[in-house]
Amino acid sequence: MAAEPVNVDEFQELARQSLPKMYYDFFTGGAEDQYTLKENEEAFHRITIQPRILLDMSNIDLSTTVLGYNISTPVMIAPTSRHQLANLSGLSPLQRIPFNLFQTFIQ
Repeated sequence: MAAEPVNVDEFQELARQSLPKMYYDFFTGGAEDQYTLKENEEAFHRITIQPRILLDMSNIDLSTTVLGYNISTPVMIAPTSRHQLANLSGLSPLQRIPFNLFQTFIQ
């Protein structure tokens, strides 16, 4: 692994090394037969990012509409349970992210 994690698998490995096994299992597990977890992981692996090399990136617009609201970036943060298992302050680190960076924090 690189000095800093650069992909989901490396972040997951870092979590495995850092968290007690019970907490790691909670975060990486799914409910009941874990069918939805498996489907989500398979869907994620089907996504291919096509690098755009030597293109003008100065006028990129990431804005979109979600549930009728215009947002500048298609990134939303939603609370999930048990954040305090990984960070004693729970959601507060996420809530300190500047609002203009991620416009949508679902509460």
